[in-house]
Amino acid sequence: MRIDGVIFDVDGVLVDVGGSYPRVIRRAVAWGWEALGGEVDCEGYTDEHQRVTKAHRAFNDDYDIPWAMLCMARCRGIGPLSRSFPIPGEWEEELALFDGDDPVPWAMERFGEPEFDGSFREAVRGFCDRLYVEGLDGEEPYFKYESPLIRRRFDHIPLPVGIYTGRPWRELDLAFRLLGWEDFPRHLAVTPDSGILKPSPEGLRILCQELNISNPAFFGDSESDRAAMEAFGRGVFVAIGDSPGGDGPRFSNVEEGLDWVLSQAGGEGP
Repeated sequence: MRIDGVIFDVDGVLVDVGGSYPRVIRRAVAWGWEALGGEVDCEGYTDEHQRVTKAHRAFNDDYDIPWAMLCMARCRGIGPLSRSFPIPGEWEEELALFDGDDPVPWAMERFGEPEFDGSFREAVRGFCDRLYVEGLDGEEPYFKYESPLIRRRFDHIPLPVGIYTGRPWRELDLAFRLLGWEDFPRHLAVTPDSGILKPSPEGLRILCQELNISNPAFFGDSESDRAAMEAFGRGVFVAIGDSPGGDGPRFSNVEEGLDWVLSQAGGEGP
């Protein structure tokens, strides 16, 4: 098999989001718990929660993470967050029982949605979106805390390049601005705005068609990325960082992985 194209996830691959999305989730947990009448007496969402959650293929959309966990916490009764919010081990046990790709019907059936003035899920998601893109209470928007993980431009990579991301265009445009990729062809990016969500392999299929390639290297950092590539059935999954990667290649950063891919494809690194 000869690699004939490159498809990137964005978060954790092209962009360091350690200072943005996990903080958004943490703030949303606190905001949502207070909105339900609870007492916020602890941090709630931790780095270990993040590791456990991203090891499940269904949680590619970060904004559904605080909602689902708050649904579980609400089942235990409103009061101090420290008493109701699941510790990482408890959350991991719950996720081990969930074998699906969509967390919304699972959480609805398993925990139910808390009573709220309107949709609690939409309220949590709206809070996350505003915090990330616009900022709240005079704070800088959280996308400002991100940094690029790749040095080269997409058009300096000697293979066709596509993007398959969980970011909607509103947030992907911010990432492109950070990377200096504002001119990336929009038809070569698959986002949730199209109705296609990882771990569906459909985004990979569409991009291979658009790029006229057959065996892509898909760079990802989460279980949803790996599962999408496994379902697609062609090419190679290039795991970045500590993500689940099966038996395939793994690299600490995208630049190292890209150099390896180009050597396999017969292209040249920087």
